[in-house]
Amino acid sequence: MATQRPGAVLLLVAAACCGVWVLPSSFVAPGAPRVEAQQGQGQGLAQLAAAGAVAALPEAANARLPDEFVAFAPIVDVLPILPVFFLLLAFLWQASVGFR
Repeated sequence: MATQRPGAVLLLVAAACCGVWVLPSSFVAPGAPRVEAQQGQGQGLAQLAAAGAVAALPEAANARLPDEFVAFAPIVDVLPILPVFFLLLAFLWQASVGFR
C-alpha cells in the first residue's frame, strides 16, 4: 500500500474549501416578482412551442437520409445500439479480469 503524503491531504482540503467558496455564486438569486400579464404571455408562447414540437414529431420519425448517404442506411440503423455493446464489453472485460 502506498504511503499518503501530507501535501495530497492539504491539496484536497484546499480544493474542498474552494468548492464551498464558489458554490453560492453558482446559483442565481430570485429576482423581482413578475407582472401577471408577462407570465401569461410567456406561458402562451411556451404552449405554442410545445404544440409545434408535437406537430413536427411525425415528420421527424419519417426523416430520410440525403440521396448521397442512402447506401449507408443499414449502418445508420445500427449506430444507436453501439453504446449498449460497449457497456456489455466493459462487463465482459471486468469478468475476465475477475472484477478487480
